[in-house]
Amino acid sequence: MLNRQPPLYAVDDQLRTEGVVSSYYRSKNHAAGASFGATVASRNLSLGVTASIDHADDYRDGNGNKITSTYYEARNFGLTLGARSENHRLTLKAGHQYIPGQGFVNQWMDMLVNNSSFVNLGYHGSFDWGAIDATGYWQNTWHKMDSGDDKLPIALAPPVSMPYMPMITRGVSVGYTLKTGINLSDDDILRVGNEFHRFSLNDYWPPVEGYPSMWPETFLNINHGHRDRYAIFAEWEGKVSTDMTAILGVRNEQVRMDTGDVQGYSGAAMYSTPAAAFNAADHAKSDSNWDFSALLKFEPDAASTYELGYSRKTRSPNLYERYAWCTTWMTSGMLGWFGDGNGYVGNLNLRPEIAHTISVSGTWRDAERNAWQLKITPYFTYVHDYIDVKKIGEKTFPAPGNEVRNILQFTNINAELYGINVSGSVALWNSEGFGNGRLNGTLGYVHGIDIANGDSLYHMMPFNARLSLEQKLSGFTNTFEMELVSTKSKTDPLRFEPRTSGYVLVNIGTAYEYKNLRVDVGVTNLFDRFYYLPLGGINYDDFLASKKSTAFEPLAGMGRSFNVAFTQKF
Repeated sequence: MLNRQPPLYAVDDQLRTEGVVSSYYRSKNHAAGASFGATVASRNLSLGVTASIDHADDYRDGNGNKITSTYYEARNFGLTLGARSENHRLTLKAGHQYIPGQGFVNQWMDMLVNNSSFVNLGYHGSFDWGAIDATGYWQNTWHKMDSGDDKLPIALAPPVSMPYMPMITRGVSVGYTLKTGINLSDDDILRVGNEFHRFSLNDYWPPVEGYPSMWPETFLNINHGHRDRYAIFAEWEGKVSTDMTAILGVRNEQVRMDTGDVQGYSGAAMYSTPAAAFNAADHAKSDSNWDFSALLKFEPDAASTYELGYSRKTRSPNLYERYAWCTTWMTSGMLGWFGDGNGYVGNLNLRPEIAHTISVSGTWRDAERNAWQLKITPYFTYVHDYIDVKKIGEKTFPAPGNEVRNILQFTNINAELYGINVSGSVALWNSEGFGNGRLNGTLGYVHGIDIANGDSLYHMMPFNARLSLEQKLSGFTNTFEMELVSTKSKTDPLRFEPRTSGYVLVNIGTAYEYKNLRVDVGVTNLFDRFYYLPLGGINYDDFLASKKSTAFEPLAGMGRSFNVAFTQKF
């Protein structure tokens, strides 16, 4: 990942130089990486560079089976320039990412190459009356999808099953954010701002010679699509009383979307009919979205805090949700970011989804805030016009499996979500012989339903918890951690979402710090437990390897891995 930390500056007139190098290795997928960062700075000027490379092979599950198309490689480079005076800061960040290949085990295609570059320019100014923050940004991404290193040999083995499906995408994001904070009094601040963001997209699929259904024209999936957002917002934060703070916000966002005409691989009816219907329709869409938020925070004493919040958040459909147009199984199966093996088609008549959320939160701690803490946050969300799917077709694969997948079109429904988040920690001991011991924990649960039929929404995480026992002693930090996930029994039937069993994973690790050197050693999934990922989707590679004759299986998680990492600061 690129380093997005703010620039570093010298605290006096001496030149400040510092840097860090790090590397890691994980045994289960032979993942290895290295990174470098360095900064040279005076009191008012700063120059920083970062670079990293990461690589991994396919991992193996708890039974020792290889999970193909989980390999990846990424190379990143970043540059940060900073300048400041007493009350003003100017920061320029630029970077580039190159991915020469990445497999996606739960998708039909893999990434063959990806290039992404970005430039961000930010300004912060402090004044007697408040502050101004301004940011402008540009990002350009180009990538090519097709059958990768694992899928291609499987698809080419007899009987051959669509080994090639090149898909090329270029997306450009450009925009700015301008906001100011105005000090109305010692206890009241007003924040107002304006934003603009444009995302433009070209998604086209070159023809494949020798395959009549993908020849001779270029398939235009999203043709010069764009999605523009114009927003203004205001927020007031102030003291209602000595122990109560209120925050009120409002935001209006105008969303303008459009795209050009499309075409299929050929004039065959399976392409020409939906293309003609799409091209005859009005593609220009305009949404006016209003958001509101209110938070009341009550702190009666040093040992407790209570919060009551309400928000209305609106999201307009993205370009694929509105403009993906072809209804055939092959083309719709190439779309979707859900990892479920189904096909997806857009809907020009989609409305923005509007989510109303009410949450309460209580935090309790010891008065000194170092012995124990507990935070509990239940919440409820009603979503009007939630963007979900409806069935418009299906695909049945050959015997003996007779596996069925759906062709799904995005549509609006009404939905409810409710859940709870709990986090806490408690100090267990503090002694000269055993150092400091602390128990940390988190707990989460969320469930969502389609109000009309009671079916579960897709990708709802079942009850999960994480407990860790941490000991710090003489430069060592030792950790024993348990991850607990319950059975996922409530699933989305339209997407054939798989059910998964509950599991418990145990991780252990130790870290040692000496001056500027840190060494981390650990084992994840200590007992090499086999388990399925509740949000991992399906294993498409195994289905492809069976020549599409078996049922889709959930995606298995990684088995036991021995890990080591080194970090040296200088």
